[in-house]
Amino acid sequence: MEKMINKNLITLKCVLFCFLSGVGCIFPFLPLHMLSVGLDKGEARLISAVSPCIALLGPAIVGPLIDKLSVGRGSTGGSAGNSGSGRLLRIVTATCLILSTIFYSLLLTVPYTERHEARRPQVLFMCNADSAYVMQEVCKEDMRCNRWSGEKSGVLAVGSCEYGCADPNMTWIRQPFTTTSTTTTLRPMYNTLVNASAQTNGSVDEAAREKTHFDLNPPHLCYNGECNVYMQHVARLRIPLSLIAPDPPEDNSTADSNWCTYQTAGPSKCLVPPERLAEMNQDDDCTPAVRCQVLDPYDEPDGVLADAECRLVIGDPTSSFWAYFILRSIADIWPTAALALLSTACVIATRETSLGRGDVGRQIAFGTLGLAIFPPLAGLAADQMPDTPYLVPFILHAIFMILAALILVFDSHMPLSTPEWWWHTATGVLALPMNVVRRYGAETAAVFVVVALLGILWSGIDAYLPWTVEEMNGTYTEVGLTLTAGALPAVPALWWAEALVDYIGHSNVFILAFTFYGLRYTGLASSNEYSLVAVCEILEVFTLSLVWVTAILYFRHLIPRKYTTTGQALPVIAHFCLGRCIGAIISGMVSLQLQSARVTYEALGVVSLLVAAIYLTLYHLLLAPRCAAQAVSPPQHLLQGLNTNGASNGTYSPMRVYHEERSRKGHFRY
Repeated sequence: MEKMINKNLITLKCVLFCFLSGVGCIFPFLPLHMLSVGLDKGEARLISAVSPCIALLGPAIVGPLIDKLSVGRGSTGGSAGNSGSGRLLRIVTATCLILSTIFYSLLLTVPYTERHEARRPQVLFMCNADSAYVMQEVCKEDMRCNRWSGEKSGVLAVGSCEYGCADPNMTWIRQPFTTTSTTTTLRPMYNTLVNASAQTNGSVDEAAREKTHFDLNPPHLCYNGECNVYMQHVARLRIPLSLIAPDPPEDNSTADSNWCTYQTAGPSKCLVPPERLAEMNQDDDCTPAVRCQVLDPYDEPDGVLADAECRLVIGDPTSSFWAYFILRSIADIWPTAALALLSTACVIATRETSLGRGDVGRQIAFGTLGLAIFPPLAGLAADQMPDTPYLVPFILHAIFMILAALILVFDSHMPLSTPEWWWHTATGVLALPMNVVRRYGAETAAVFVVVALLGILWSGIDAYLPWTVEEMNGTYTEVGLTLTAGALPAVPALWWAEALVDYIGHSNVFILAFTFYGLRYTGLASSNEYSLVAVCEILEVFTLSLVWVTAILYFRHLIPRKYTTTGQALPVIAHFCLGRCIGAIISGMVSLQLQSARVTYEALGVVSLLVAAIYLTLYHLLLAPRCAAQAVSPPQHLLQGLNTNGASNGTYSPMRVYHEERSRKGHFRY
């Protein structure tokens, strides 16, 4: 009877347990850690999208490298002891784990920065017969005016315009505005744009004046030969203009150092009608002018002062962003590389040969226990340490990764021999030549794309799920429990995963995954509290756990033995690198534009169900009938050995011998 636990694989289970525990202790808290350092959500989205794209360098390099060096050692006459120990695979994996510890720990050294608006200073507009000015209160934090090079063009929205008498110190413009200032209700609607050609000697043409039947003349604000007329009943006038920033230090402000003055780049003037001039007290210090309040200077679309508000900045935001971006991008390389190597170790160590069925799923099931246990414990520790909440998760990640590395370094008896040494038949017959193995290039590419699509949908949820929990006033413990909700039910499913995948069929598992993604997204779109989010996470057993084991088994089936590591690197690149990158981009961009994660989830849920329907239709109508392996005559030198041991009835399928028993691989269920 097959033993439930293989003693030779205990240390491999411990390595997987430590690896997944370390991953679970840090990854759900990284999106929150980026914000705690002082990065804004736009910068965090950029890092979440770019870092997995850079991380594909890990599996893309170590996969072919391990295969090449392993084959080289075997083909150059290396001893069975050296090649069969899997020392190269163990050392490279341990190195990746140690580098993961180093670079993720360095994220704690990223300098803190804080950015927030101290206040939004008042902005005023004044214009006389010679020029126009925009005045802004000085930012109290650094007592400097906003500056830029050259001209800055945009729109200035003004209101509450009124006539008055400006003094050289511009005291009048800063006085409180009256409530009954400019004009009374005007009979006909006046055109908001008066062509410069209609002006005569600084005033509007008399014919135009008669045509409009004005009782009182409204203010005319002219810039670059075009005049805009302010109407009191309209209350808002958008003036297109360009501003020139003041030159420090002498022109930093007006006589009152609490204000900055920006001059218009083009010729400007305001027309004060004779009727208004007569009303003013003419003296030597009086300059007839128009003043206006500037409405929403920092929020107006295409506003010329849209980014000129006062901001209080602690630290250097640019340095913090680039430091985090570089360290995170390098750090993500190593766990993805280690995941590919550990998947390879599972495939090799379980000895899925003609001696019997492998148990890859059971190794991952044991490791998944760590993913279920330690993330909420790390979150609980973070809740108890509000001043340094991320210290314990990073320390736990380092401890588990170092433990896994030590096991790999010192356990020389772990069954990780290279493919040339462990591929054999039950009777010790030499391995089949690789040229008799059917190449599945197109099918490999198709599965790669399917796994990448599933990775996109996975990333659309997981990349920003901690932010969703935080917006629901969730704790760090609840953030960790989201992983527990998905990992705990996955343990029994993974334990019997190979039999389950064989029974259902690999492609049917993928189709079910797309369907359950539709259910997950639909549930998240209607979730208003944390409990519903946790329930949706339980479905991850179908969308991630079984999918991942299926991908390992499928690529093990498709890729020749001498490219085992490369074959296991492919699903890592597809799901956790490319898929994670594209999913973070899509989810981040849609959320940013729609300002609603709920709408994002609804859209991605519909996409998931559509992909499931298309995949189901294409597979069962077009692809499934072509997947059956064709029986061919075996090589003569193998037929005798197989018949001698009762392993053949005279017919032979390459996939049957290459992938063991007929009941399992001869009718491999796609």
